[in-house]
Amino acid sequence: MDFALTGEQEALRDTAAKYLADDRATDDGQAWPEVTDLGWLDVELGTVEVALLAERMGWARSPSPWWATVGLAGPALRAAGRPVAAPATLAWAWTNGPGTLAEAVATARRRPGVDPAGTDARSSTNTPGVGCTVAADGTLVGRAIRVPHALDAVDLVVVATGPSGVELRLVDASAVRPTSAGAGGQALDPSRTVSTVELTGVPSTLLVAADAAADVLALTRRRTLALLAAEAVGVAARALAWASGYAATRTQFGAPIGANQAVAHPLAECYGQVETARSLAYRAAWAVDAEPGQVADRAVLTAGVAAREAAMTACEVAIQTYGGSGFTWEQPLHHWYRRAWWLATFDGTVADTRAELAGLLLDD
Repeated sequence: MDFALTGEQEALRDTAAKYLADDRATDDGQAWPEVTDLGWLDVELGTVEVALLAERMGWARSPSPWWATVGLAGPALRAAGRPVAAPATLAWAWTNGPGTLAEAVATARRRPGVDPAGTDARSSTNTPGVGCTVAADGTLVGRAIRVPHALDAVDLVVVATGPSGVELRLVDASAVRPTSAGAGGQALDPSRTVSTVELTGVPSTLLVAADAAADVLALTRRRTLALLAAEAVGVAARALAWASGYAATRTQFGAPIGANQAVAHPLAECYGQVETARSLAYRAAWAVDAEPGQVADRAVLTAGVAAREAAMTACEVAIQTYGGSGFTWEQPLHHWYRRAWWLATFDGTVADTRAELAGLLLDD
């Protein structure tokens, strides 16, 4: 493992920073073509490269569905040999089925007739039960919940139960009507809404058959968690930069407030937490491609815990540094704080991630 970015990776990161600096990457209809032109969907980009882009997206709090396209839908589309070009997302959580990506992976491994250990289990009733089923004509029936960017998607990748087990199927998003689960000021992060999607006899195309779905879903989860860990680092770094700048320029009694230990020490501790999270996020992104399996699983879970907590802490420290003005709606920090909360609760809480990580470590 190299402990430094290559020149190409640094150039990619710097280009992303310049593009996102002037707020052009907003949901205005022009952002997606520009992202495509910049090459951020190219198949040649590894997880480290897309993690660097995700970090800058977090810094800018971009509302783009890029992360869902690359992280959630991209692995299935590419496994099927399809180009990743239009906004896309993944529906994996169901009202009567798996609620998290980890549960979706475990369910996909329990194929009819075969238990997870690979022994014959045809007499068992423990067969896959995903809350979306595939009819004989390929249409889908089910209700997906908590689907990110469903309102922005052109393509919808659906985790569904077929005759041989869990499959990944492609649906034209224009054929469904997502319902926002919290919108506007009621959403945890208004720029990143989640939706409920009703599938009632919707036509679909097979992307990944049951014999490969579990592996593709496992890669999807690792890549998504690595991306969101990097994004959380970007959120944390932005909040810390604001707080440090304010502490250096805001004066009281003739001196910057940063000269006070009560202000300086939390910022210093936060800096260490953010840099640790950044190192772990880069390590996780590298492991997804270089060391797939349990090594990558441990890496992405560790990075997820560290980065999510760093983002929450940095935003809270920044708000406290700004004092009374930090609690007003005019202060943009609260937008990043809401993104940090969204990241901290994506597909389970930080406590859930810690418990899963502990299980992996103790099993070893």
